[in-house]
Amino acid sequence: MDTNASPEFRWLERGDGEAVVLLHGLMGEMDHWEPTLEALGGGCRAMAPLLPLFDPGLPEVSIGALAGHVVGLLDRLGIERAVVGGNSLGGHVAITVALSRPERVAGLILTGSSGLFERSFSRNVPHVPSQEYVRMKMEEIFYDPALVTPAWVEAVRRVVTTRATALRVLQFARAAKRESLEERLPEVAAPTLLVWGKDDRVTPVEVAERFHRLIPGSELAYITNCGHAPMLEHPAIFSQIVQEWLQETAPRRTAAAACGGPR
Repeated sequence: MDTNASPEFRWLERGDGEAVVLLHGLMGEMDHWEPTLEALGGGCRAMAPLLPLFDPGLPEVSIGALAGHVVGLLDRLGIERAVVGGNSLGGHVAITVALSRPERVAGLILTGSSGLFERSFSRNVPHVPSQEYVRMKMEEIFYDPALVTPAWVEAVRRVVTTRATALRVLQFARAAKRESLEERLPEVAAPTLLVWGKDDRVTPVEVAERFHRLIPGSELAYITNCGHAPMLEHPAIFSQIVQEWLQETAPRRTAAAACGGPR
């Protein structure tokens, strides 16, 4: 394998029209957005790329490098502007794209985003995490722990017990804490939707309120009986909130595109 090669672009998509690009978190997968893609695909080009978290071709382990990968995907597909969103680390990446390349971002959708504060999965992890430990940490993500399946637990356990991937998890977790966006959030110009689980224990509701205060004109919606990943725990409610917001803000995004940038 050529370790100097750029990561491959991989993504899922449904529908046609305005591009809506949704990014998974540190321990997430692109198919975690499948229900949302299905729901949104009737009115837009809904996409969920794979972030190259464990790809040695990524030039550096940083939020900025992941943001560059997302912009590279837009370039590859000829998409000039897109609504960009994400969960957890994916939200952090989406904000970074909006700040570094505002002309490419028509809107932001953030859910359980890092960038201000989060309880890190990698904190106080045993040297060799057991299956029971991994399950316990994963169950903290959800209001309903039944969503944590044995197969998913085993997949995550393999990631955090394999030296190369465990190191990347630790490096990205540290990067998320190091690369705080608090001072720059008032610069976000794109219309922004925040969708938060009322029972999020990773990025609690206080974090959502801080994002709401700092991002000008942002809208905040809560989902009850819901943890850190609303698109997985309550996909129908999450998708409905996103759909309604996309419809309501469409005139603003269209006008901004005509003027050459966010307004």
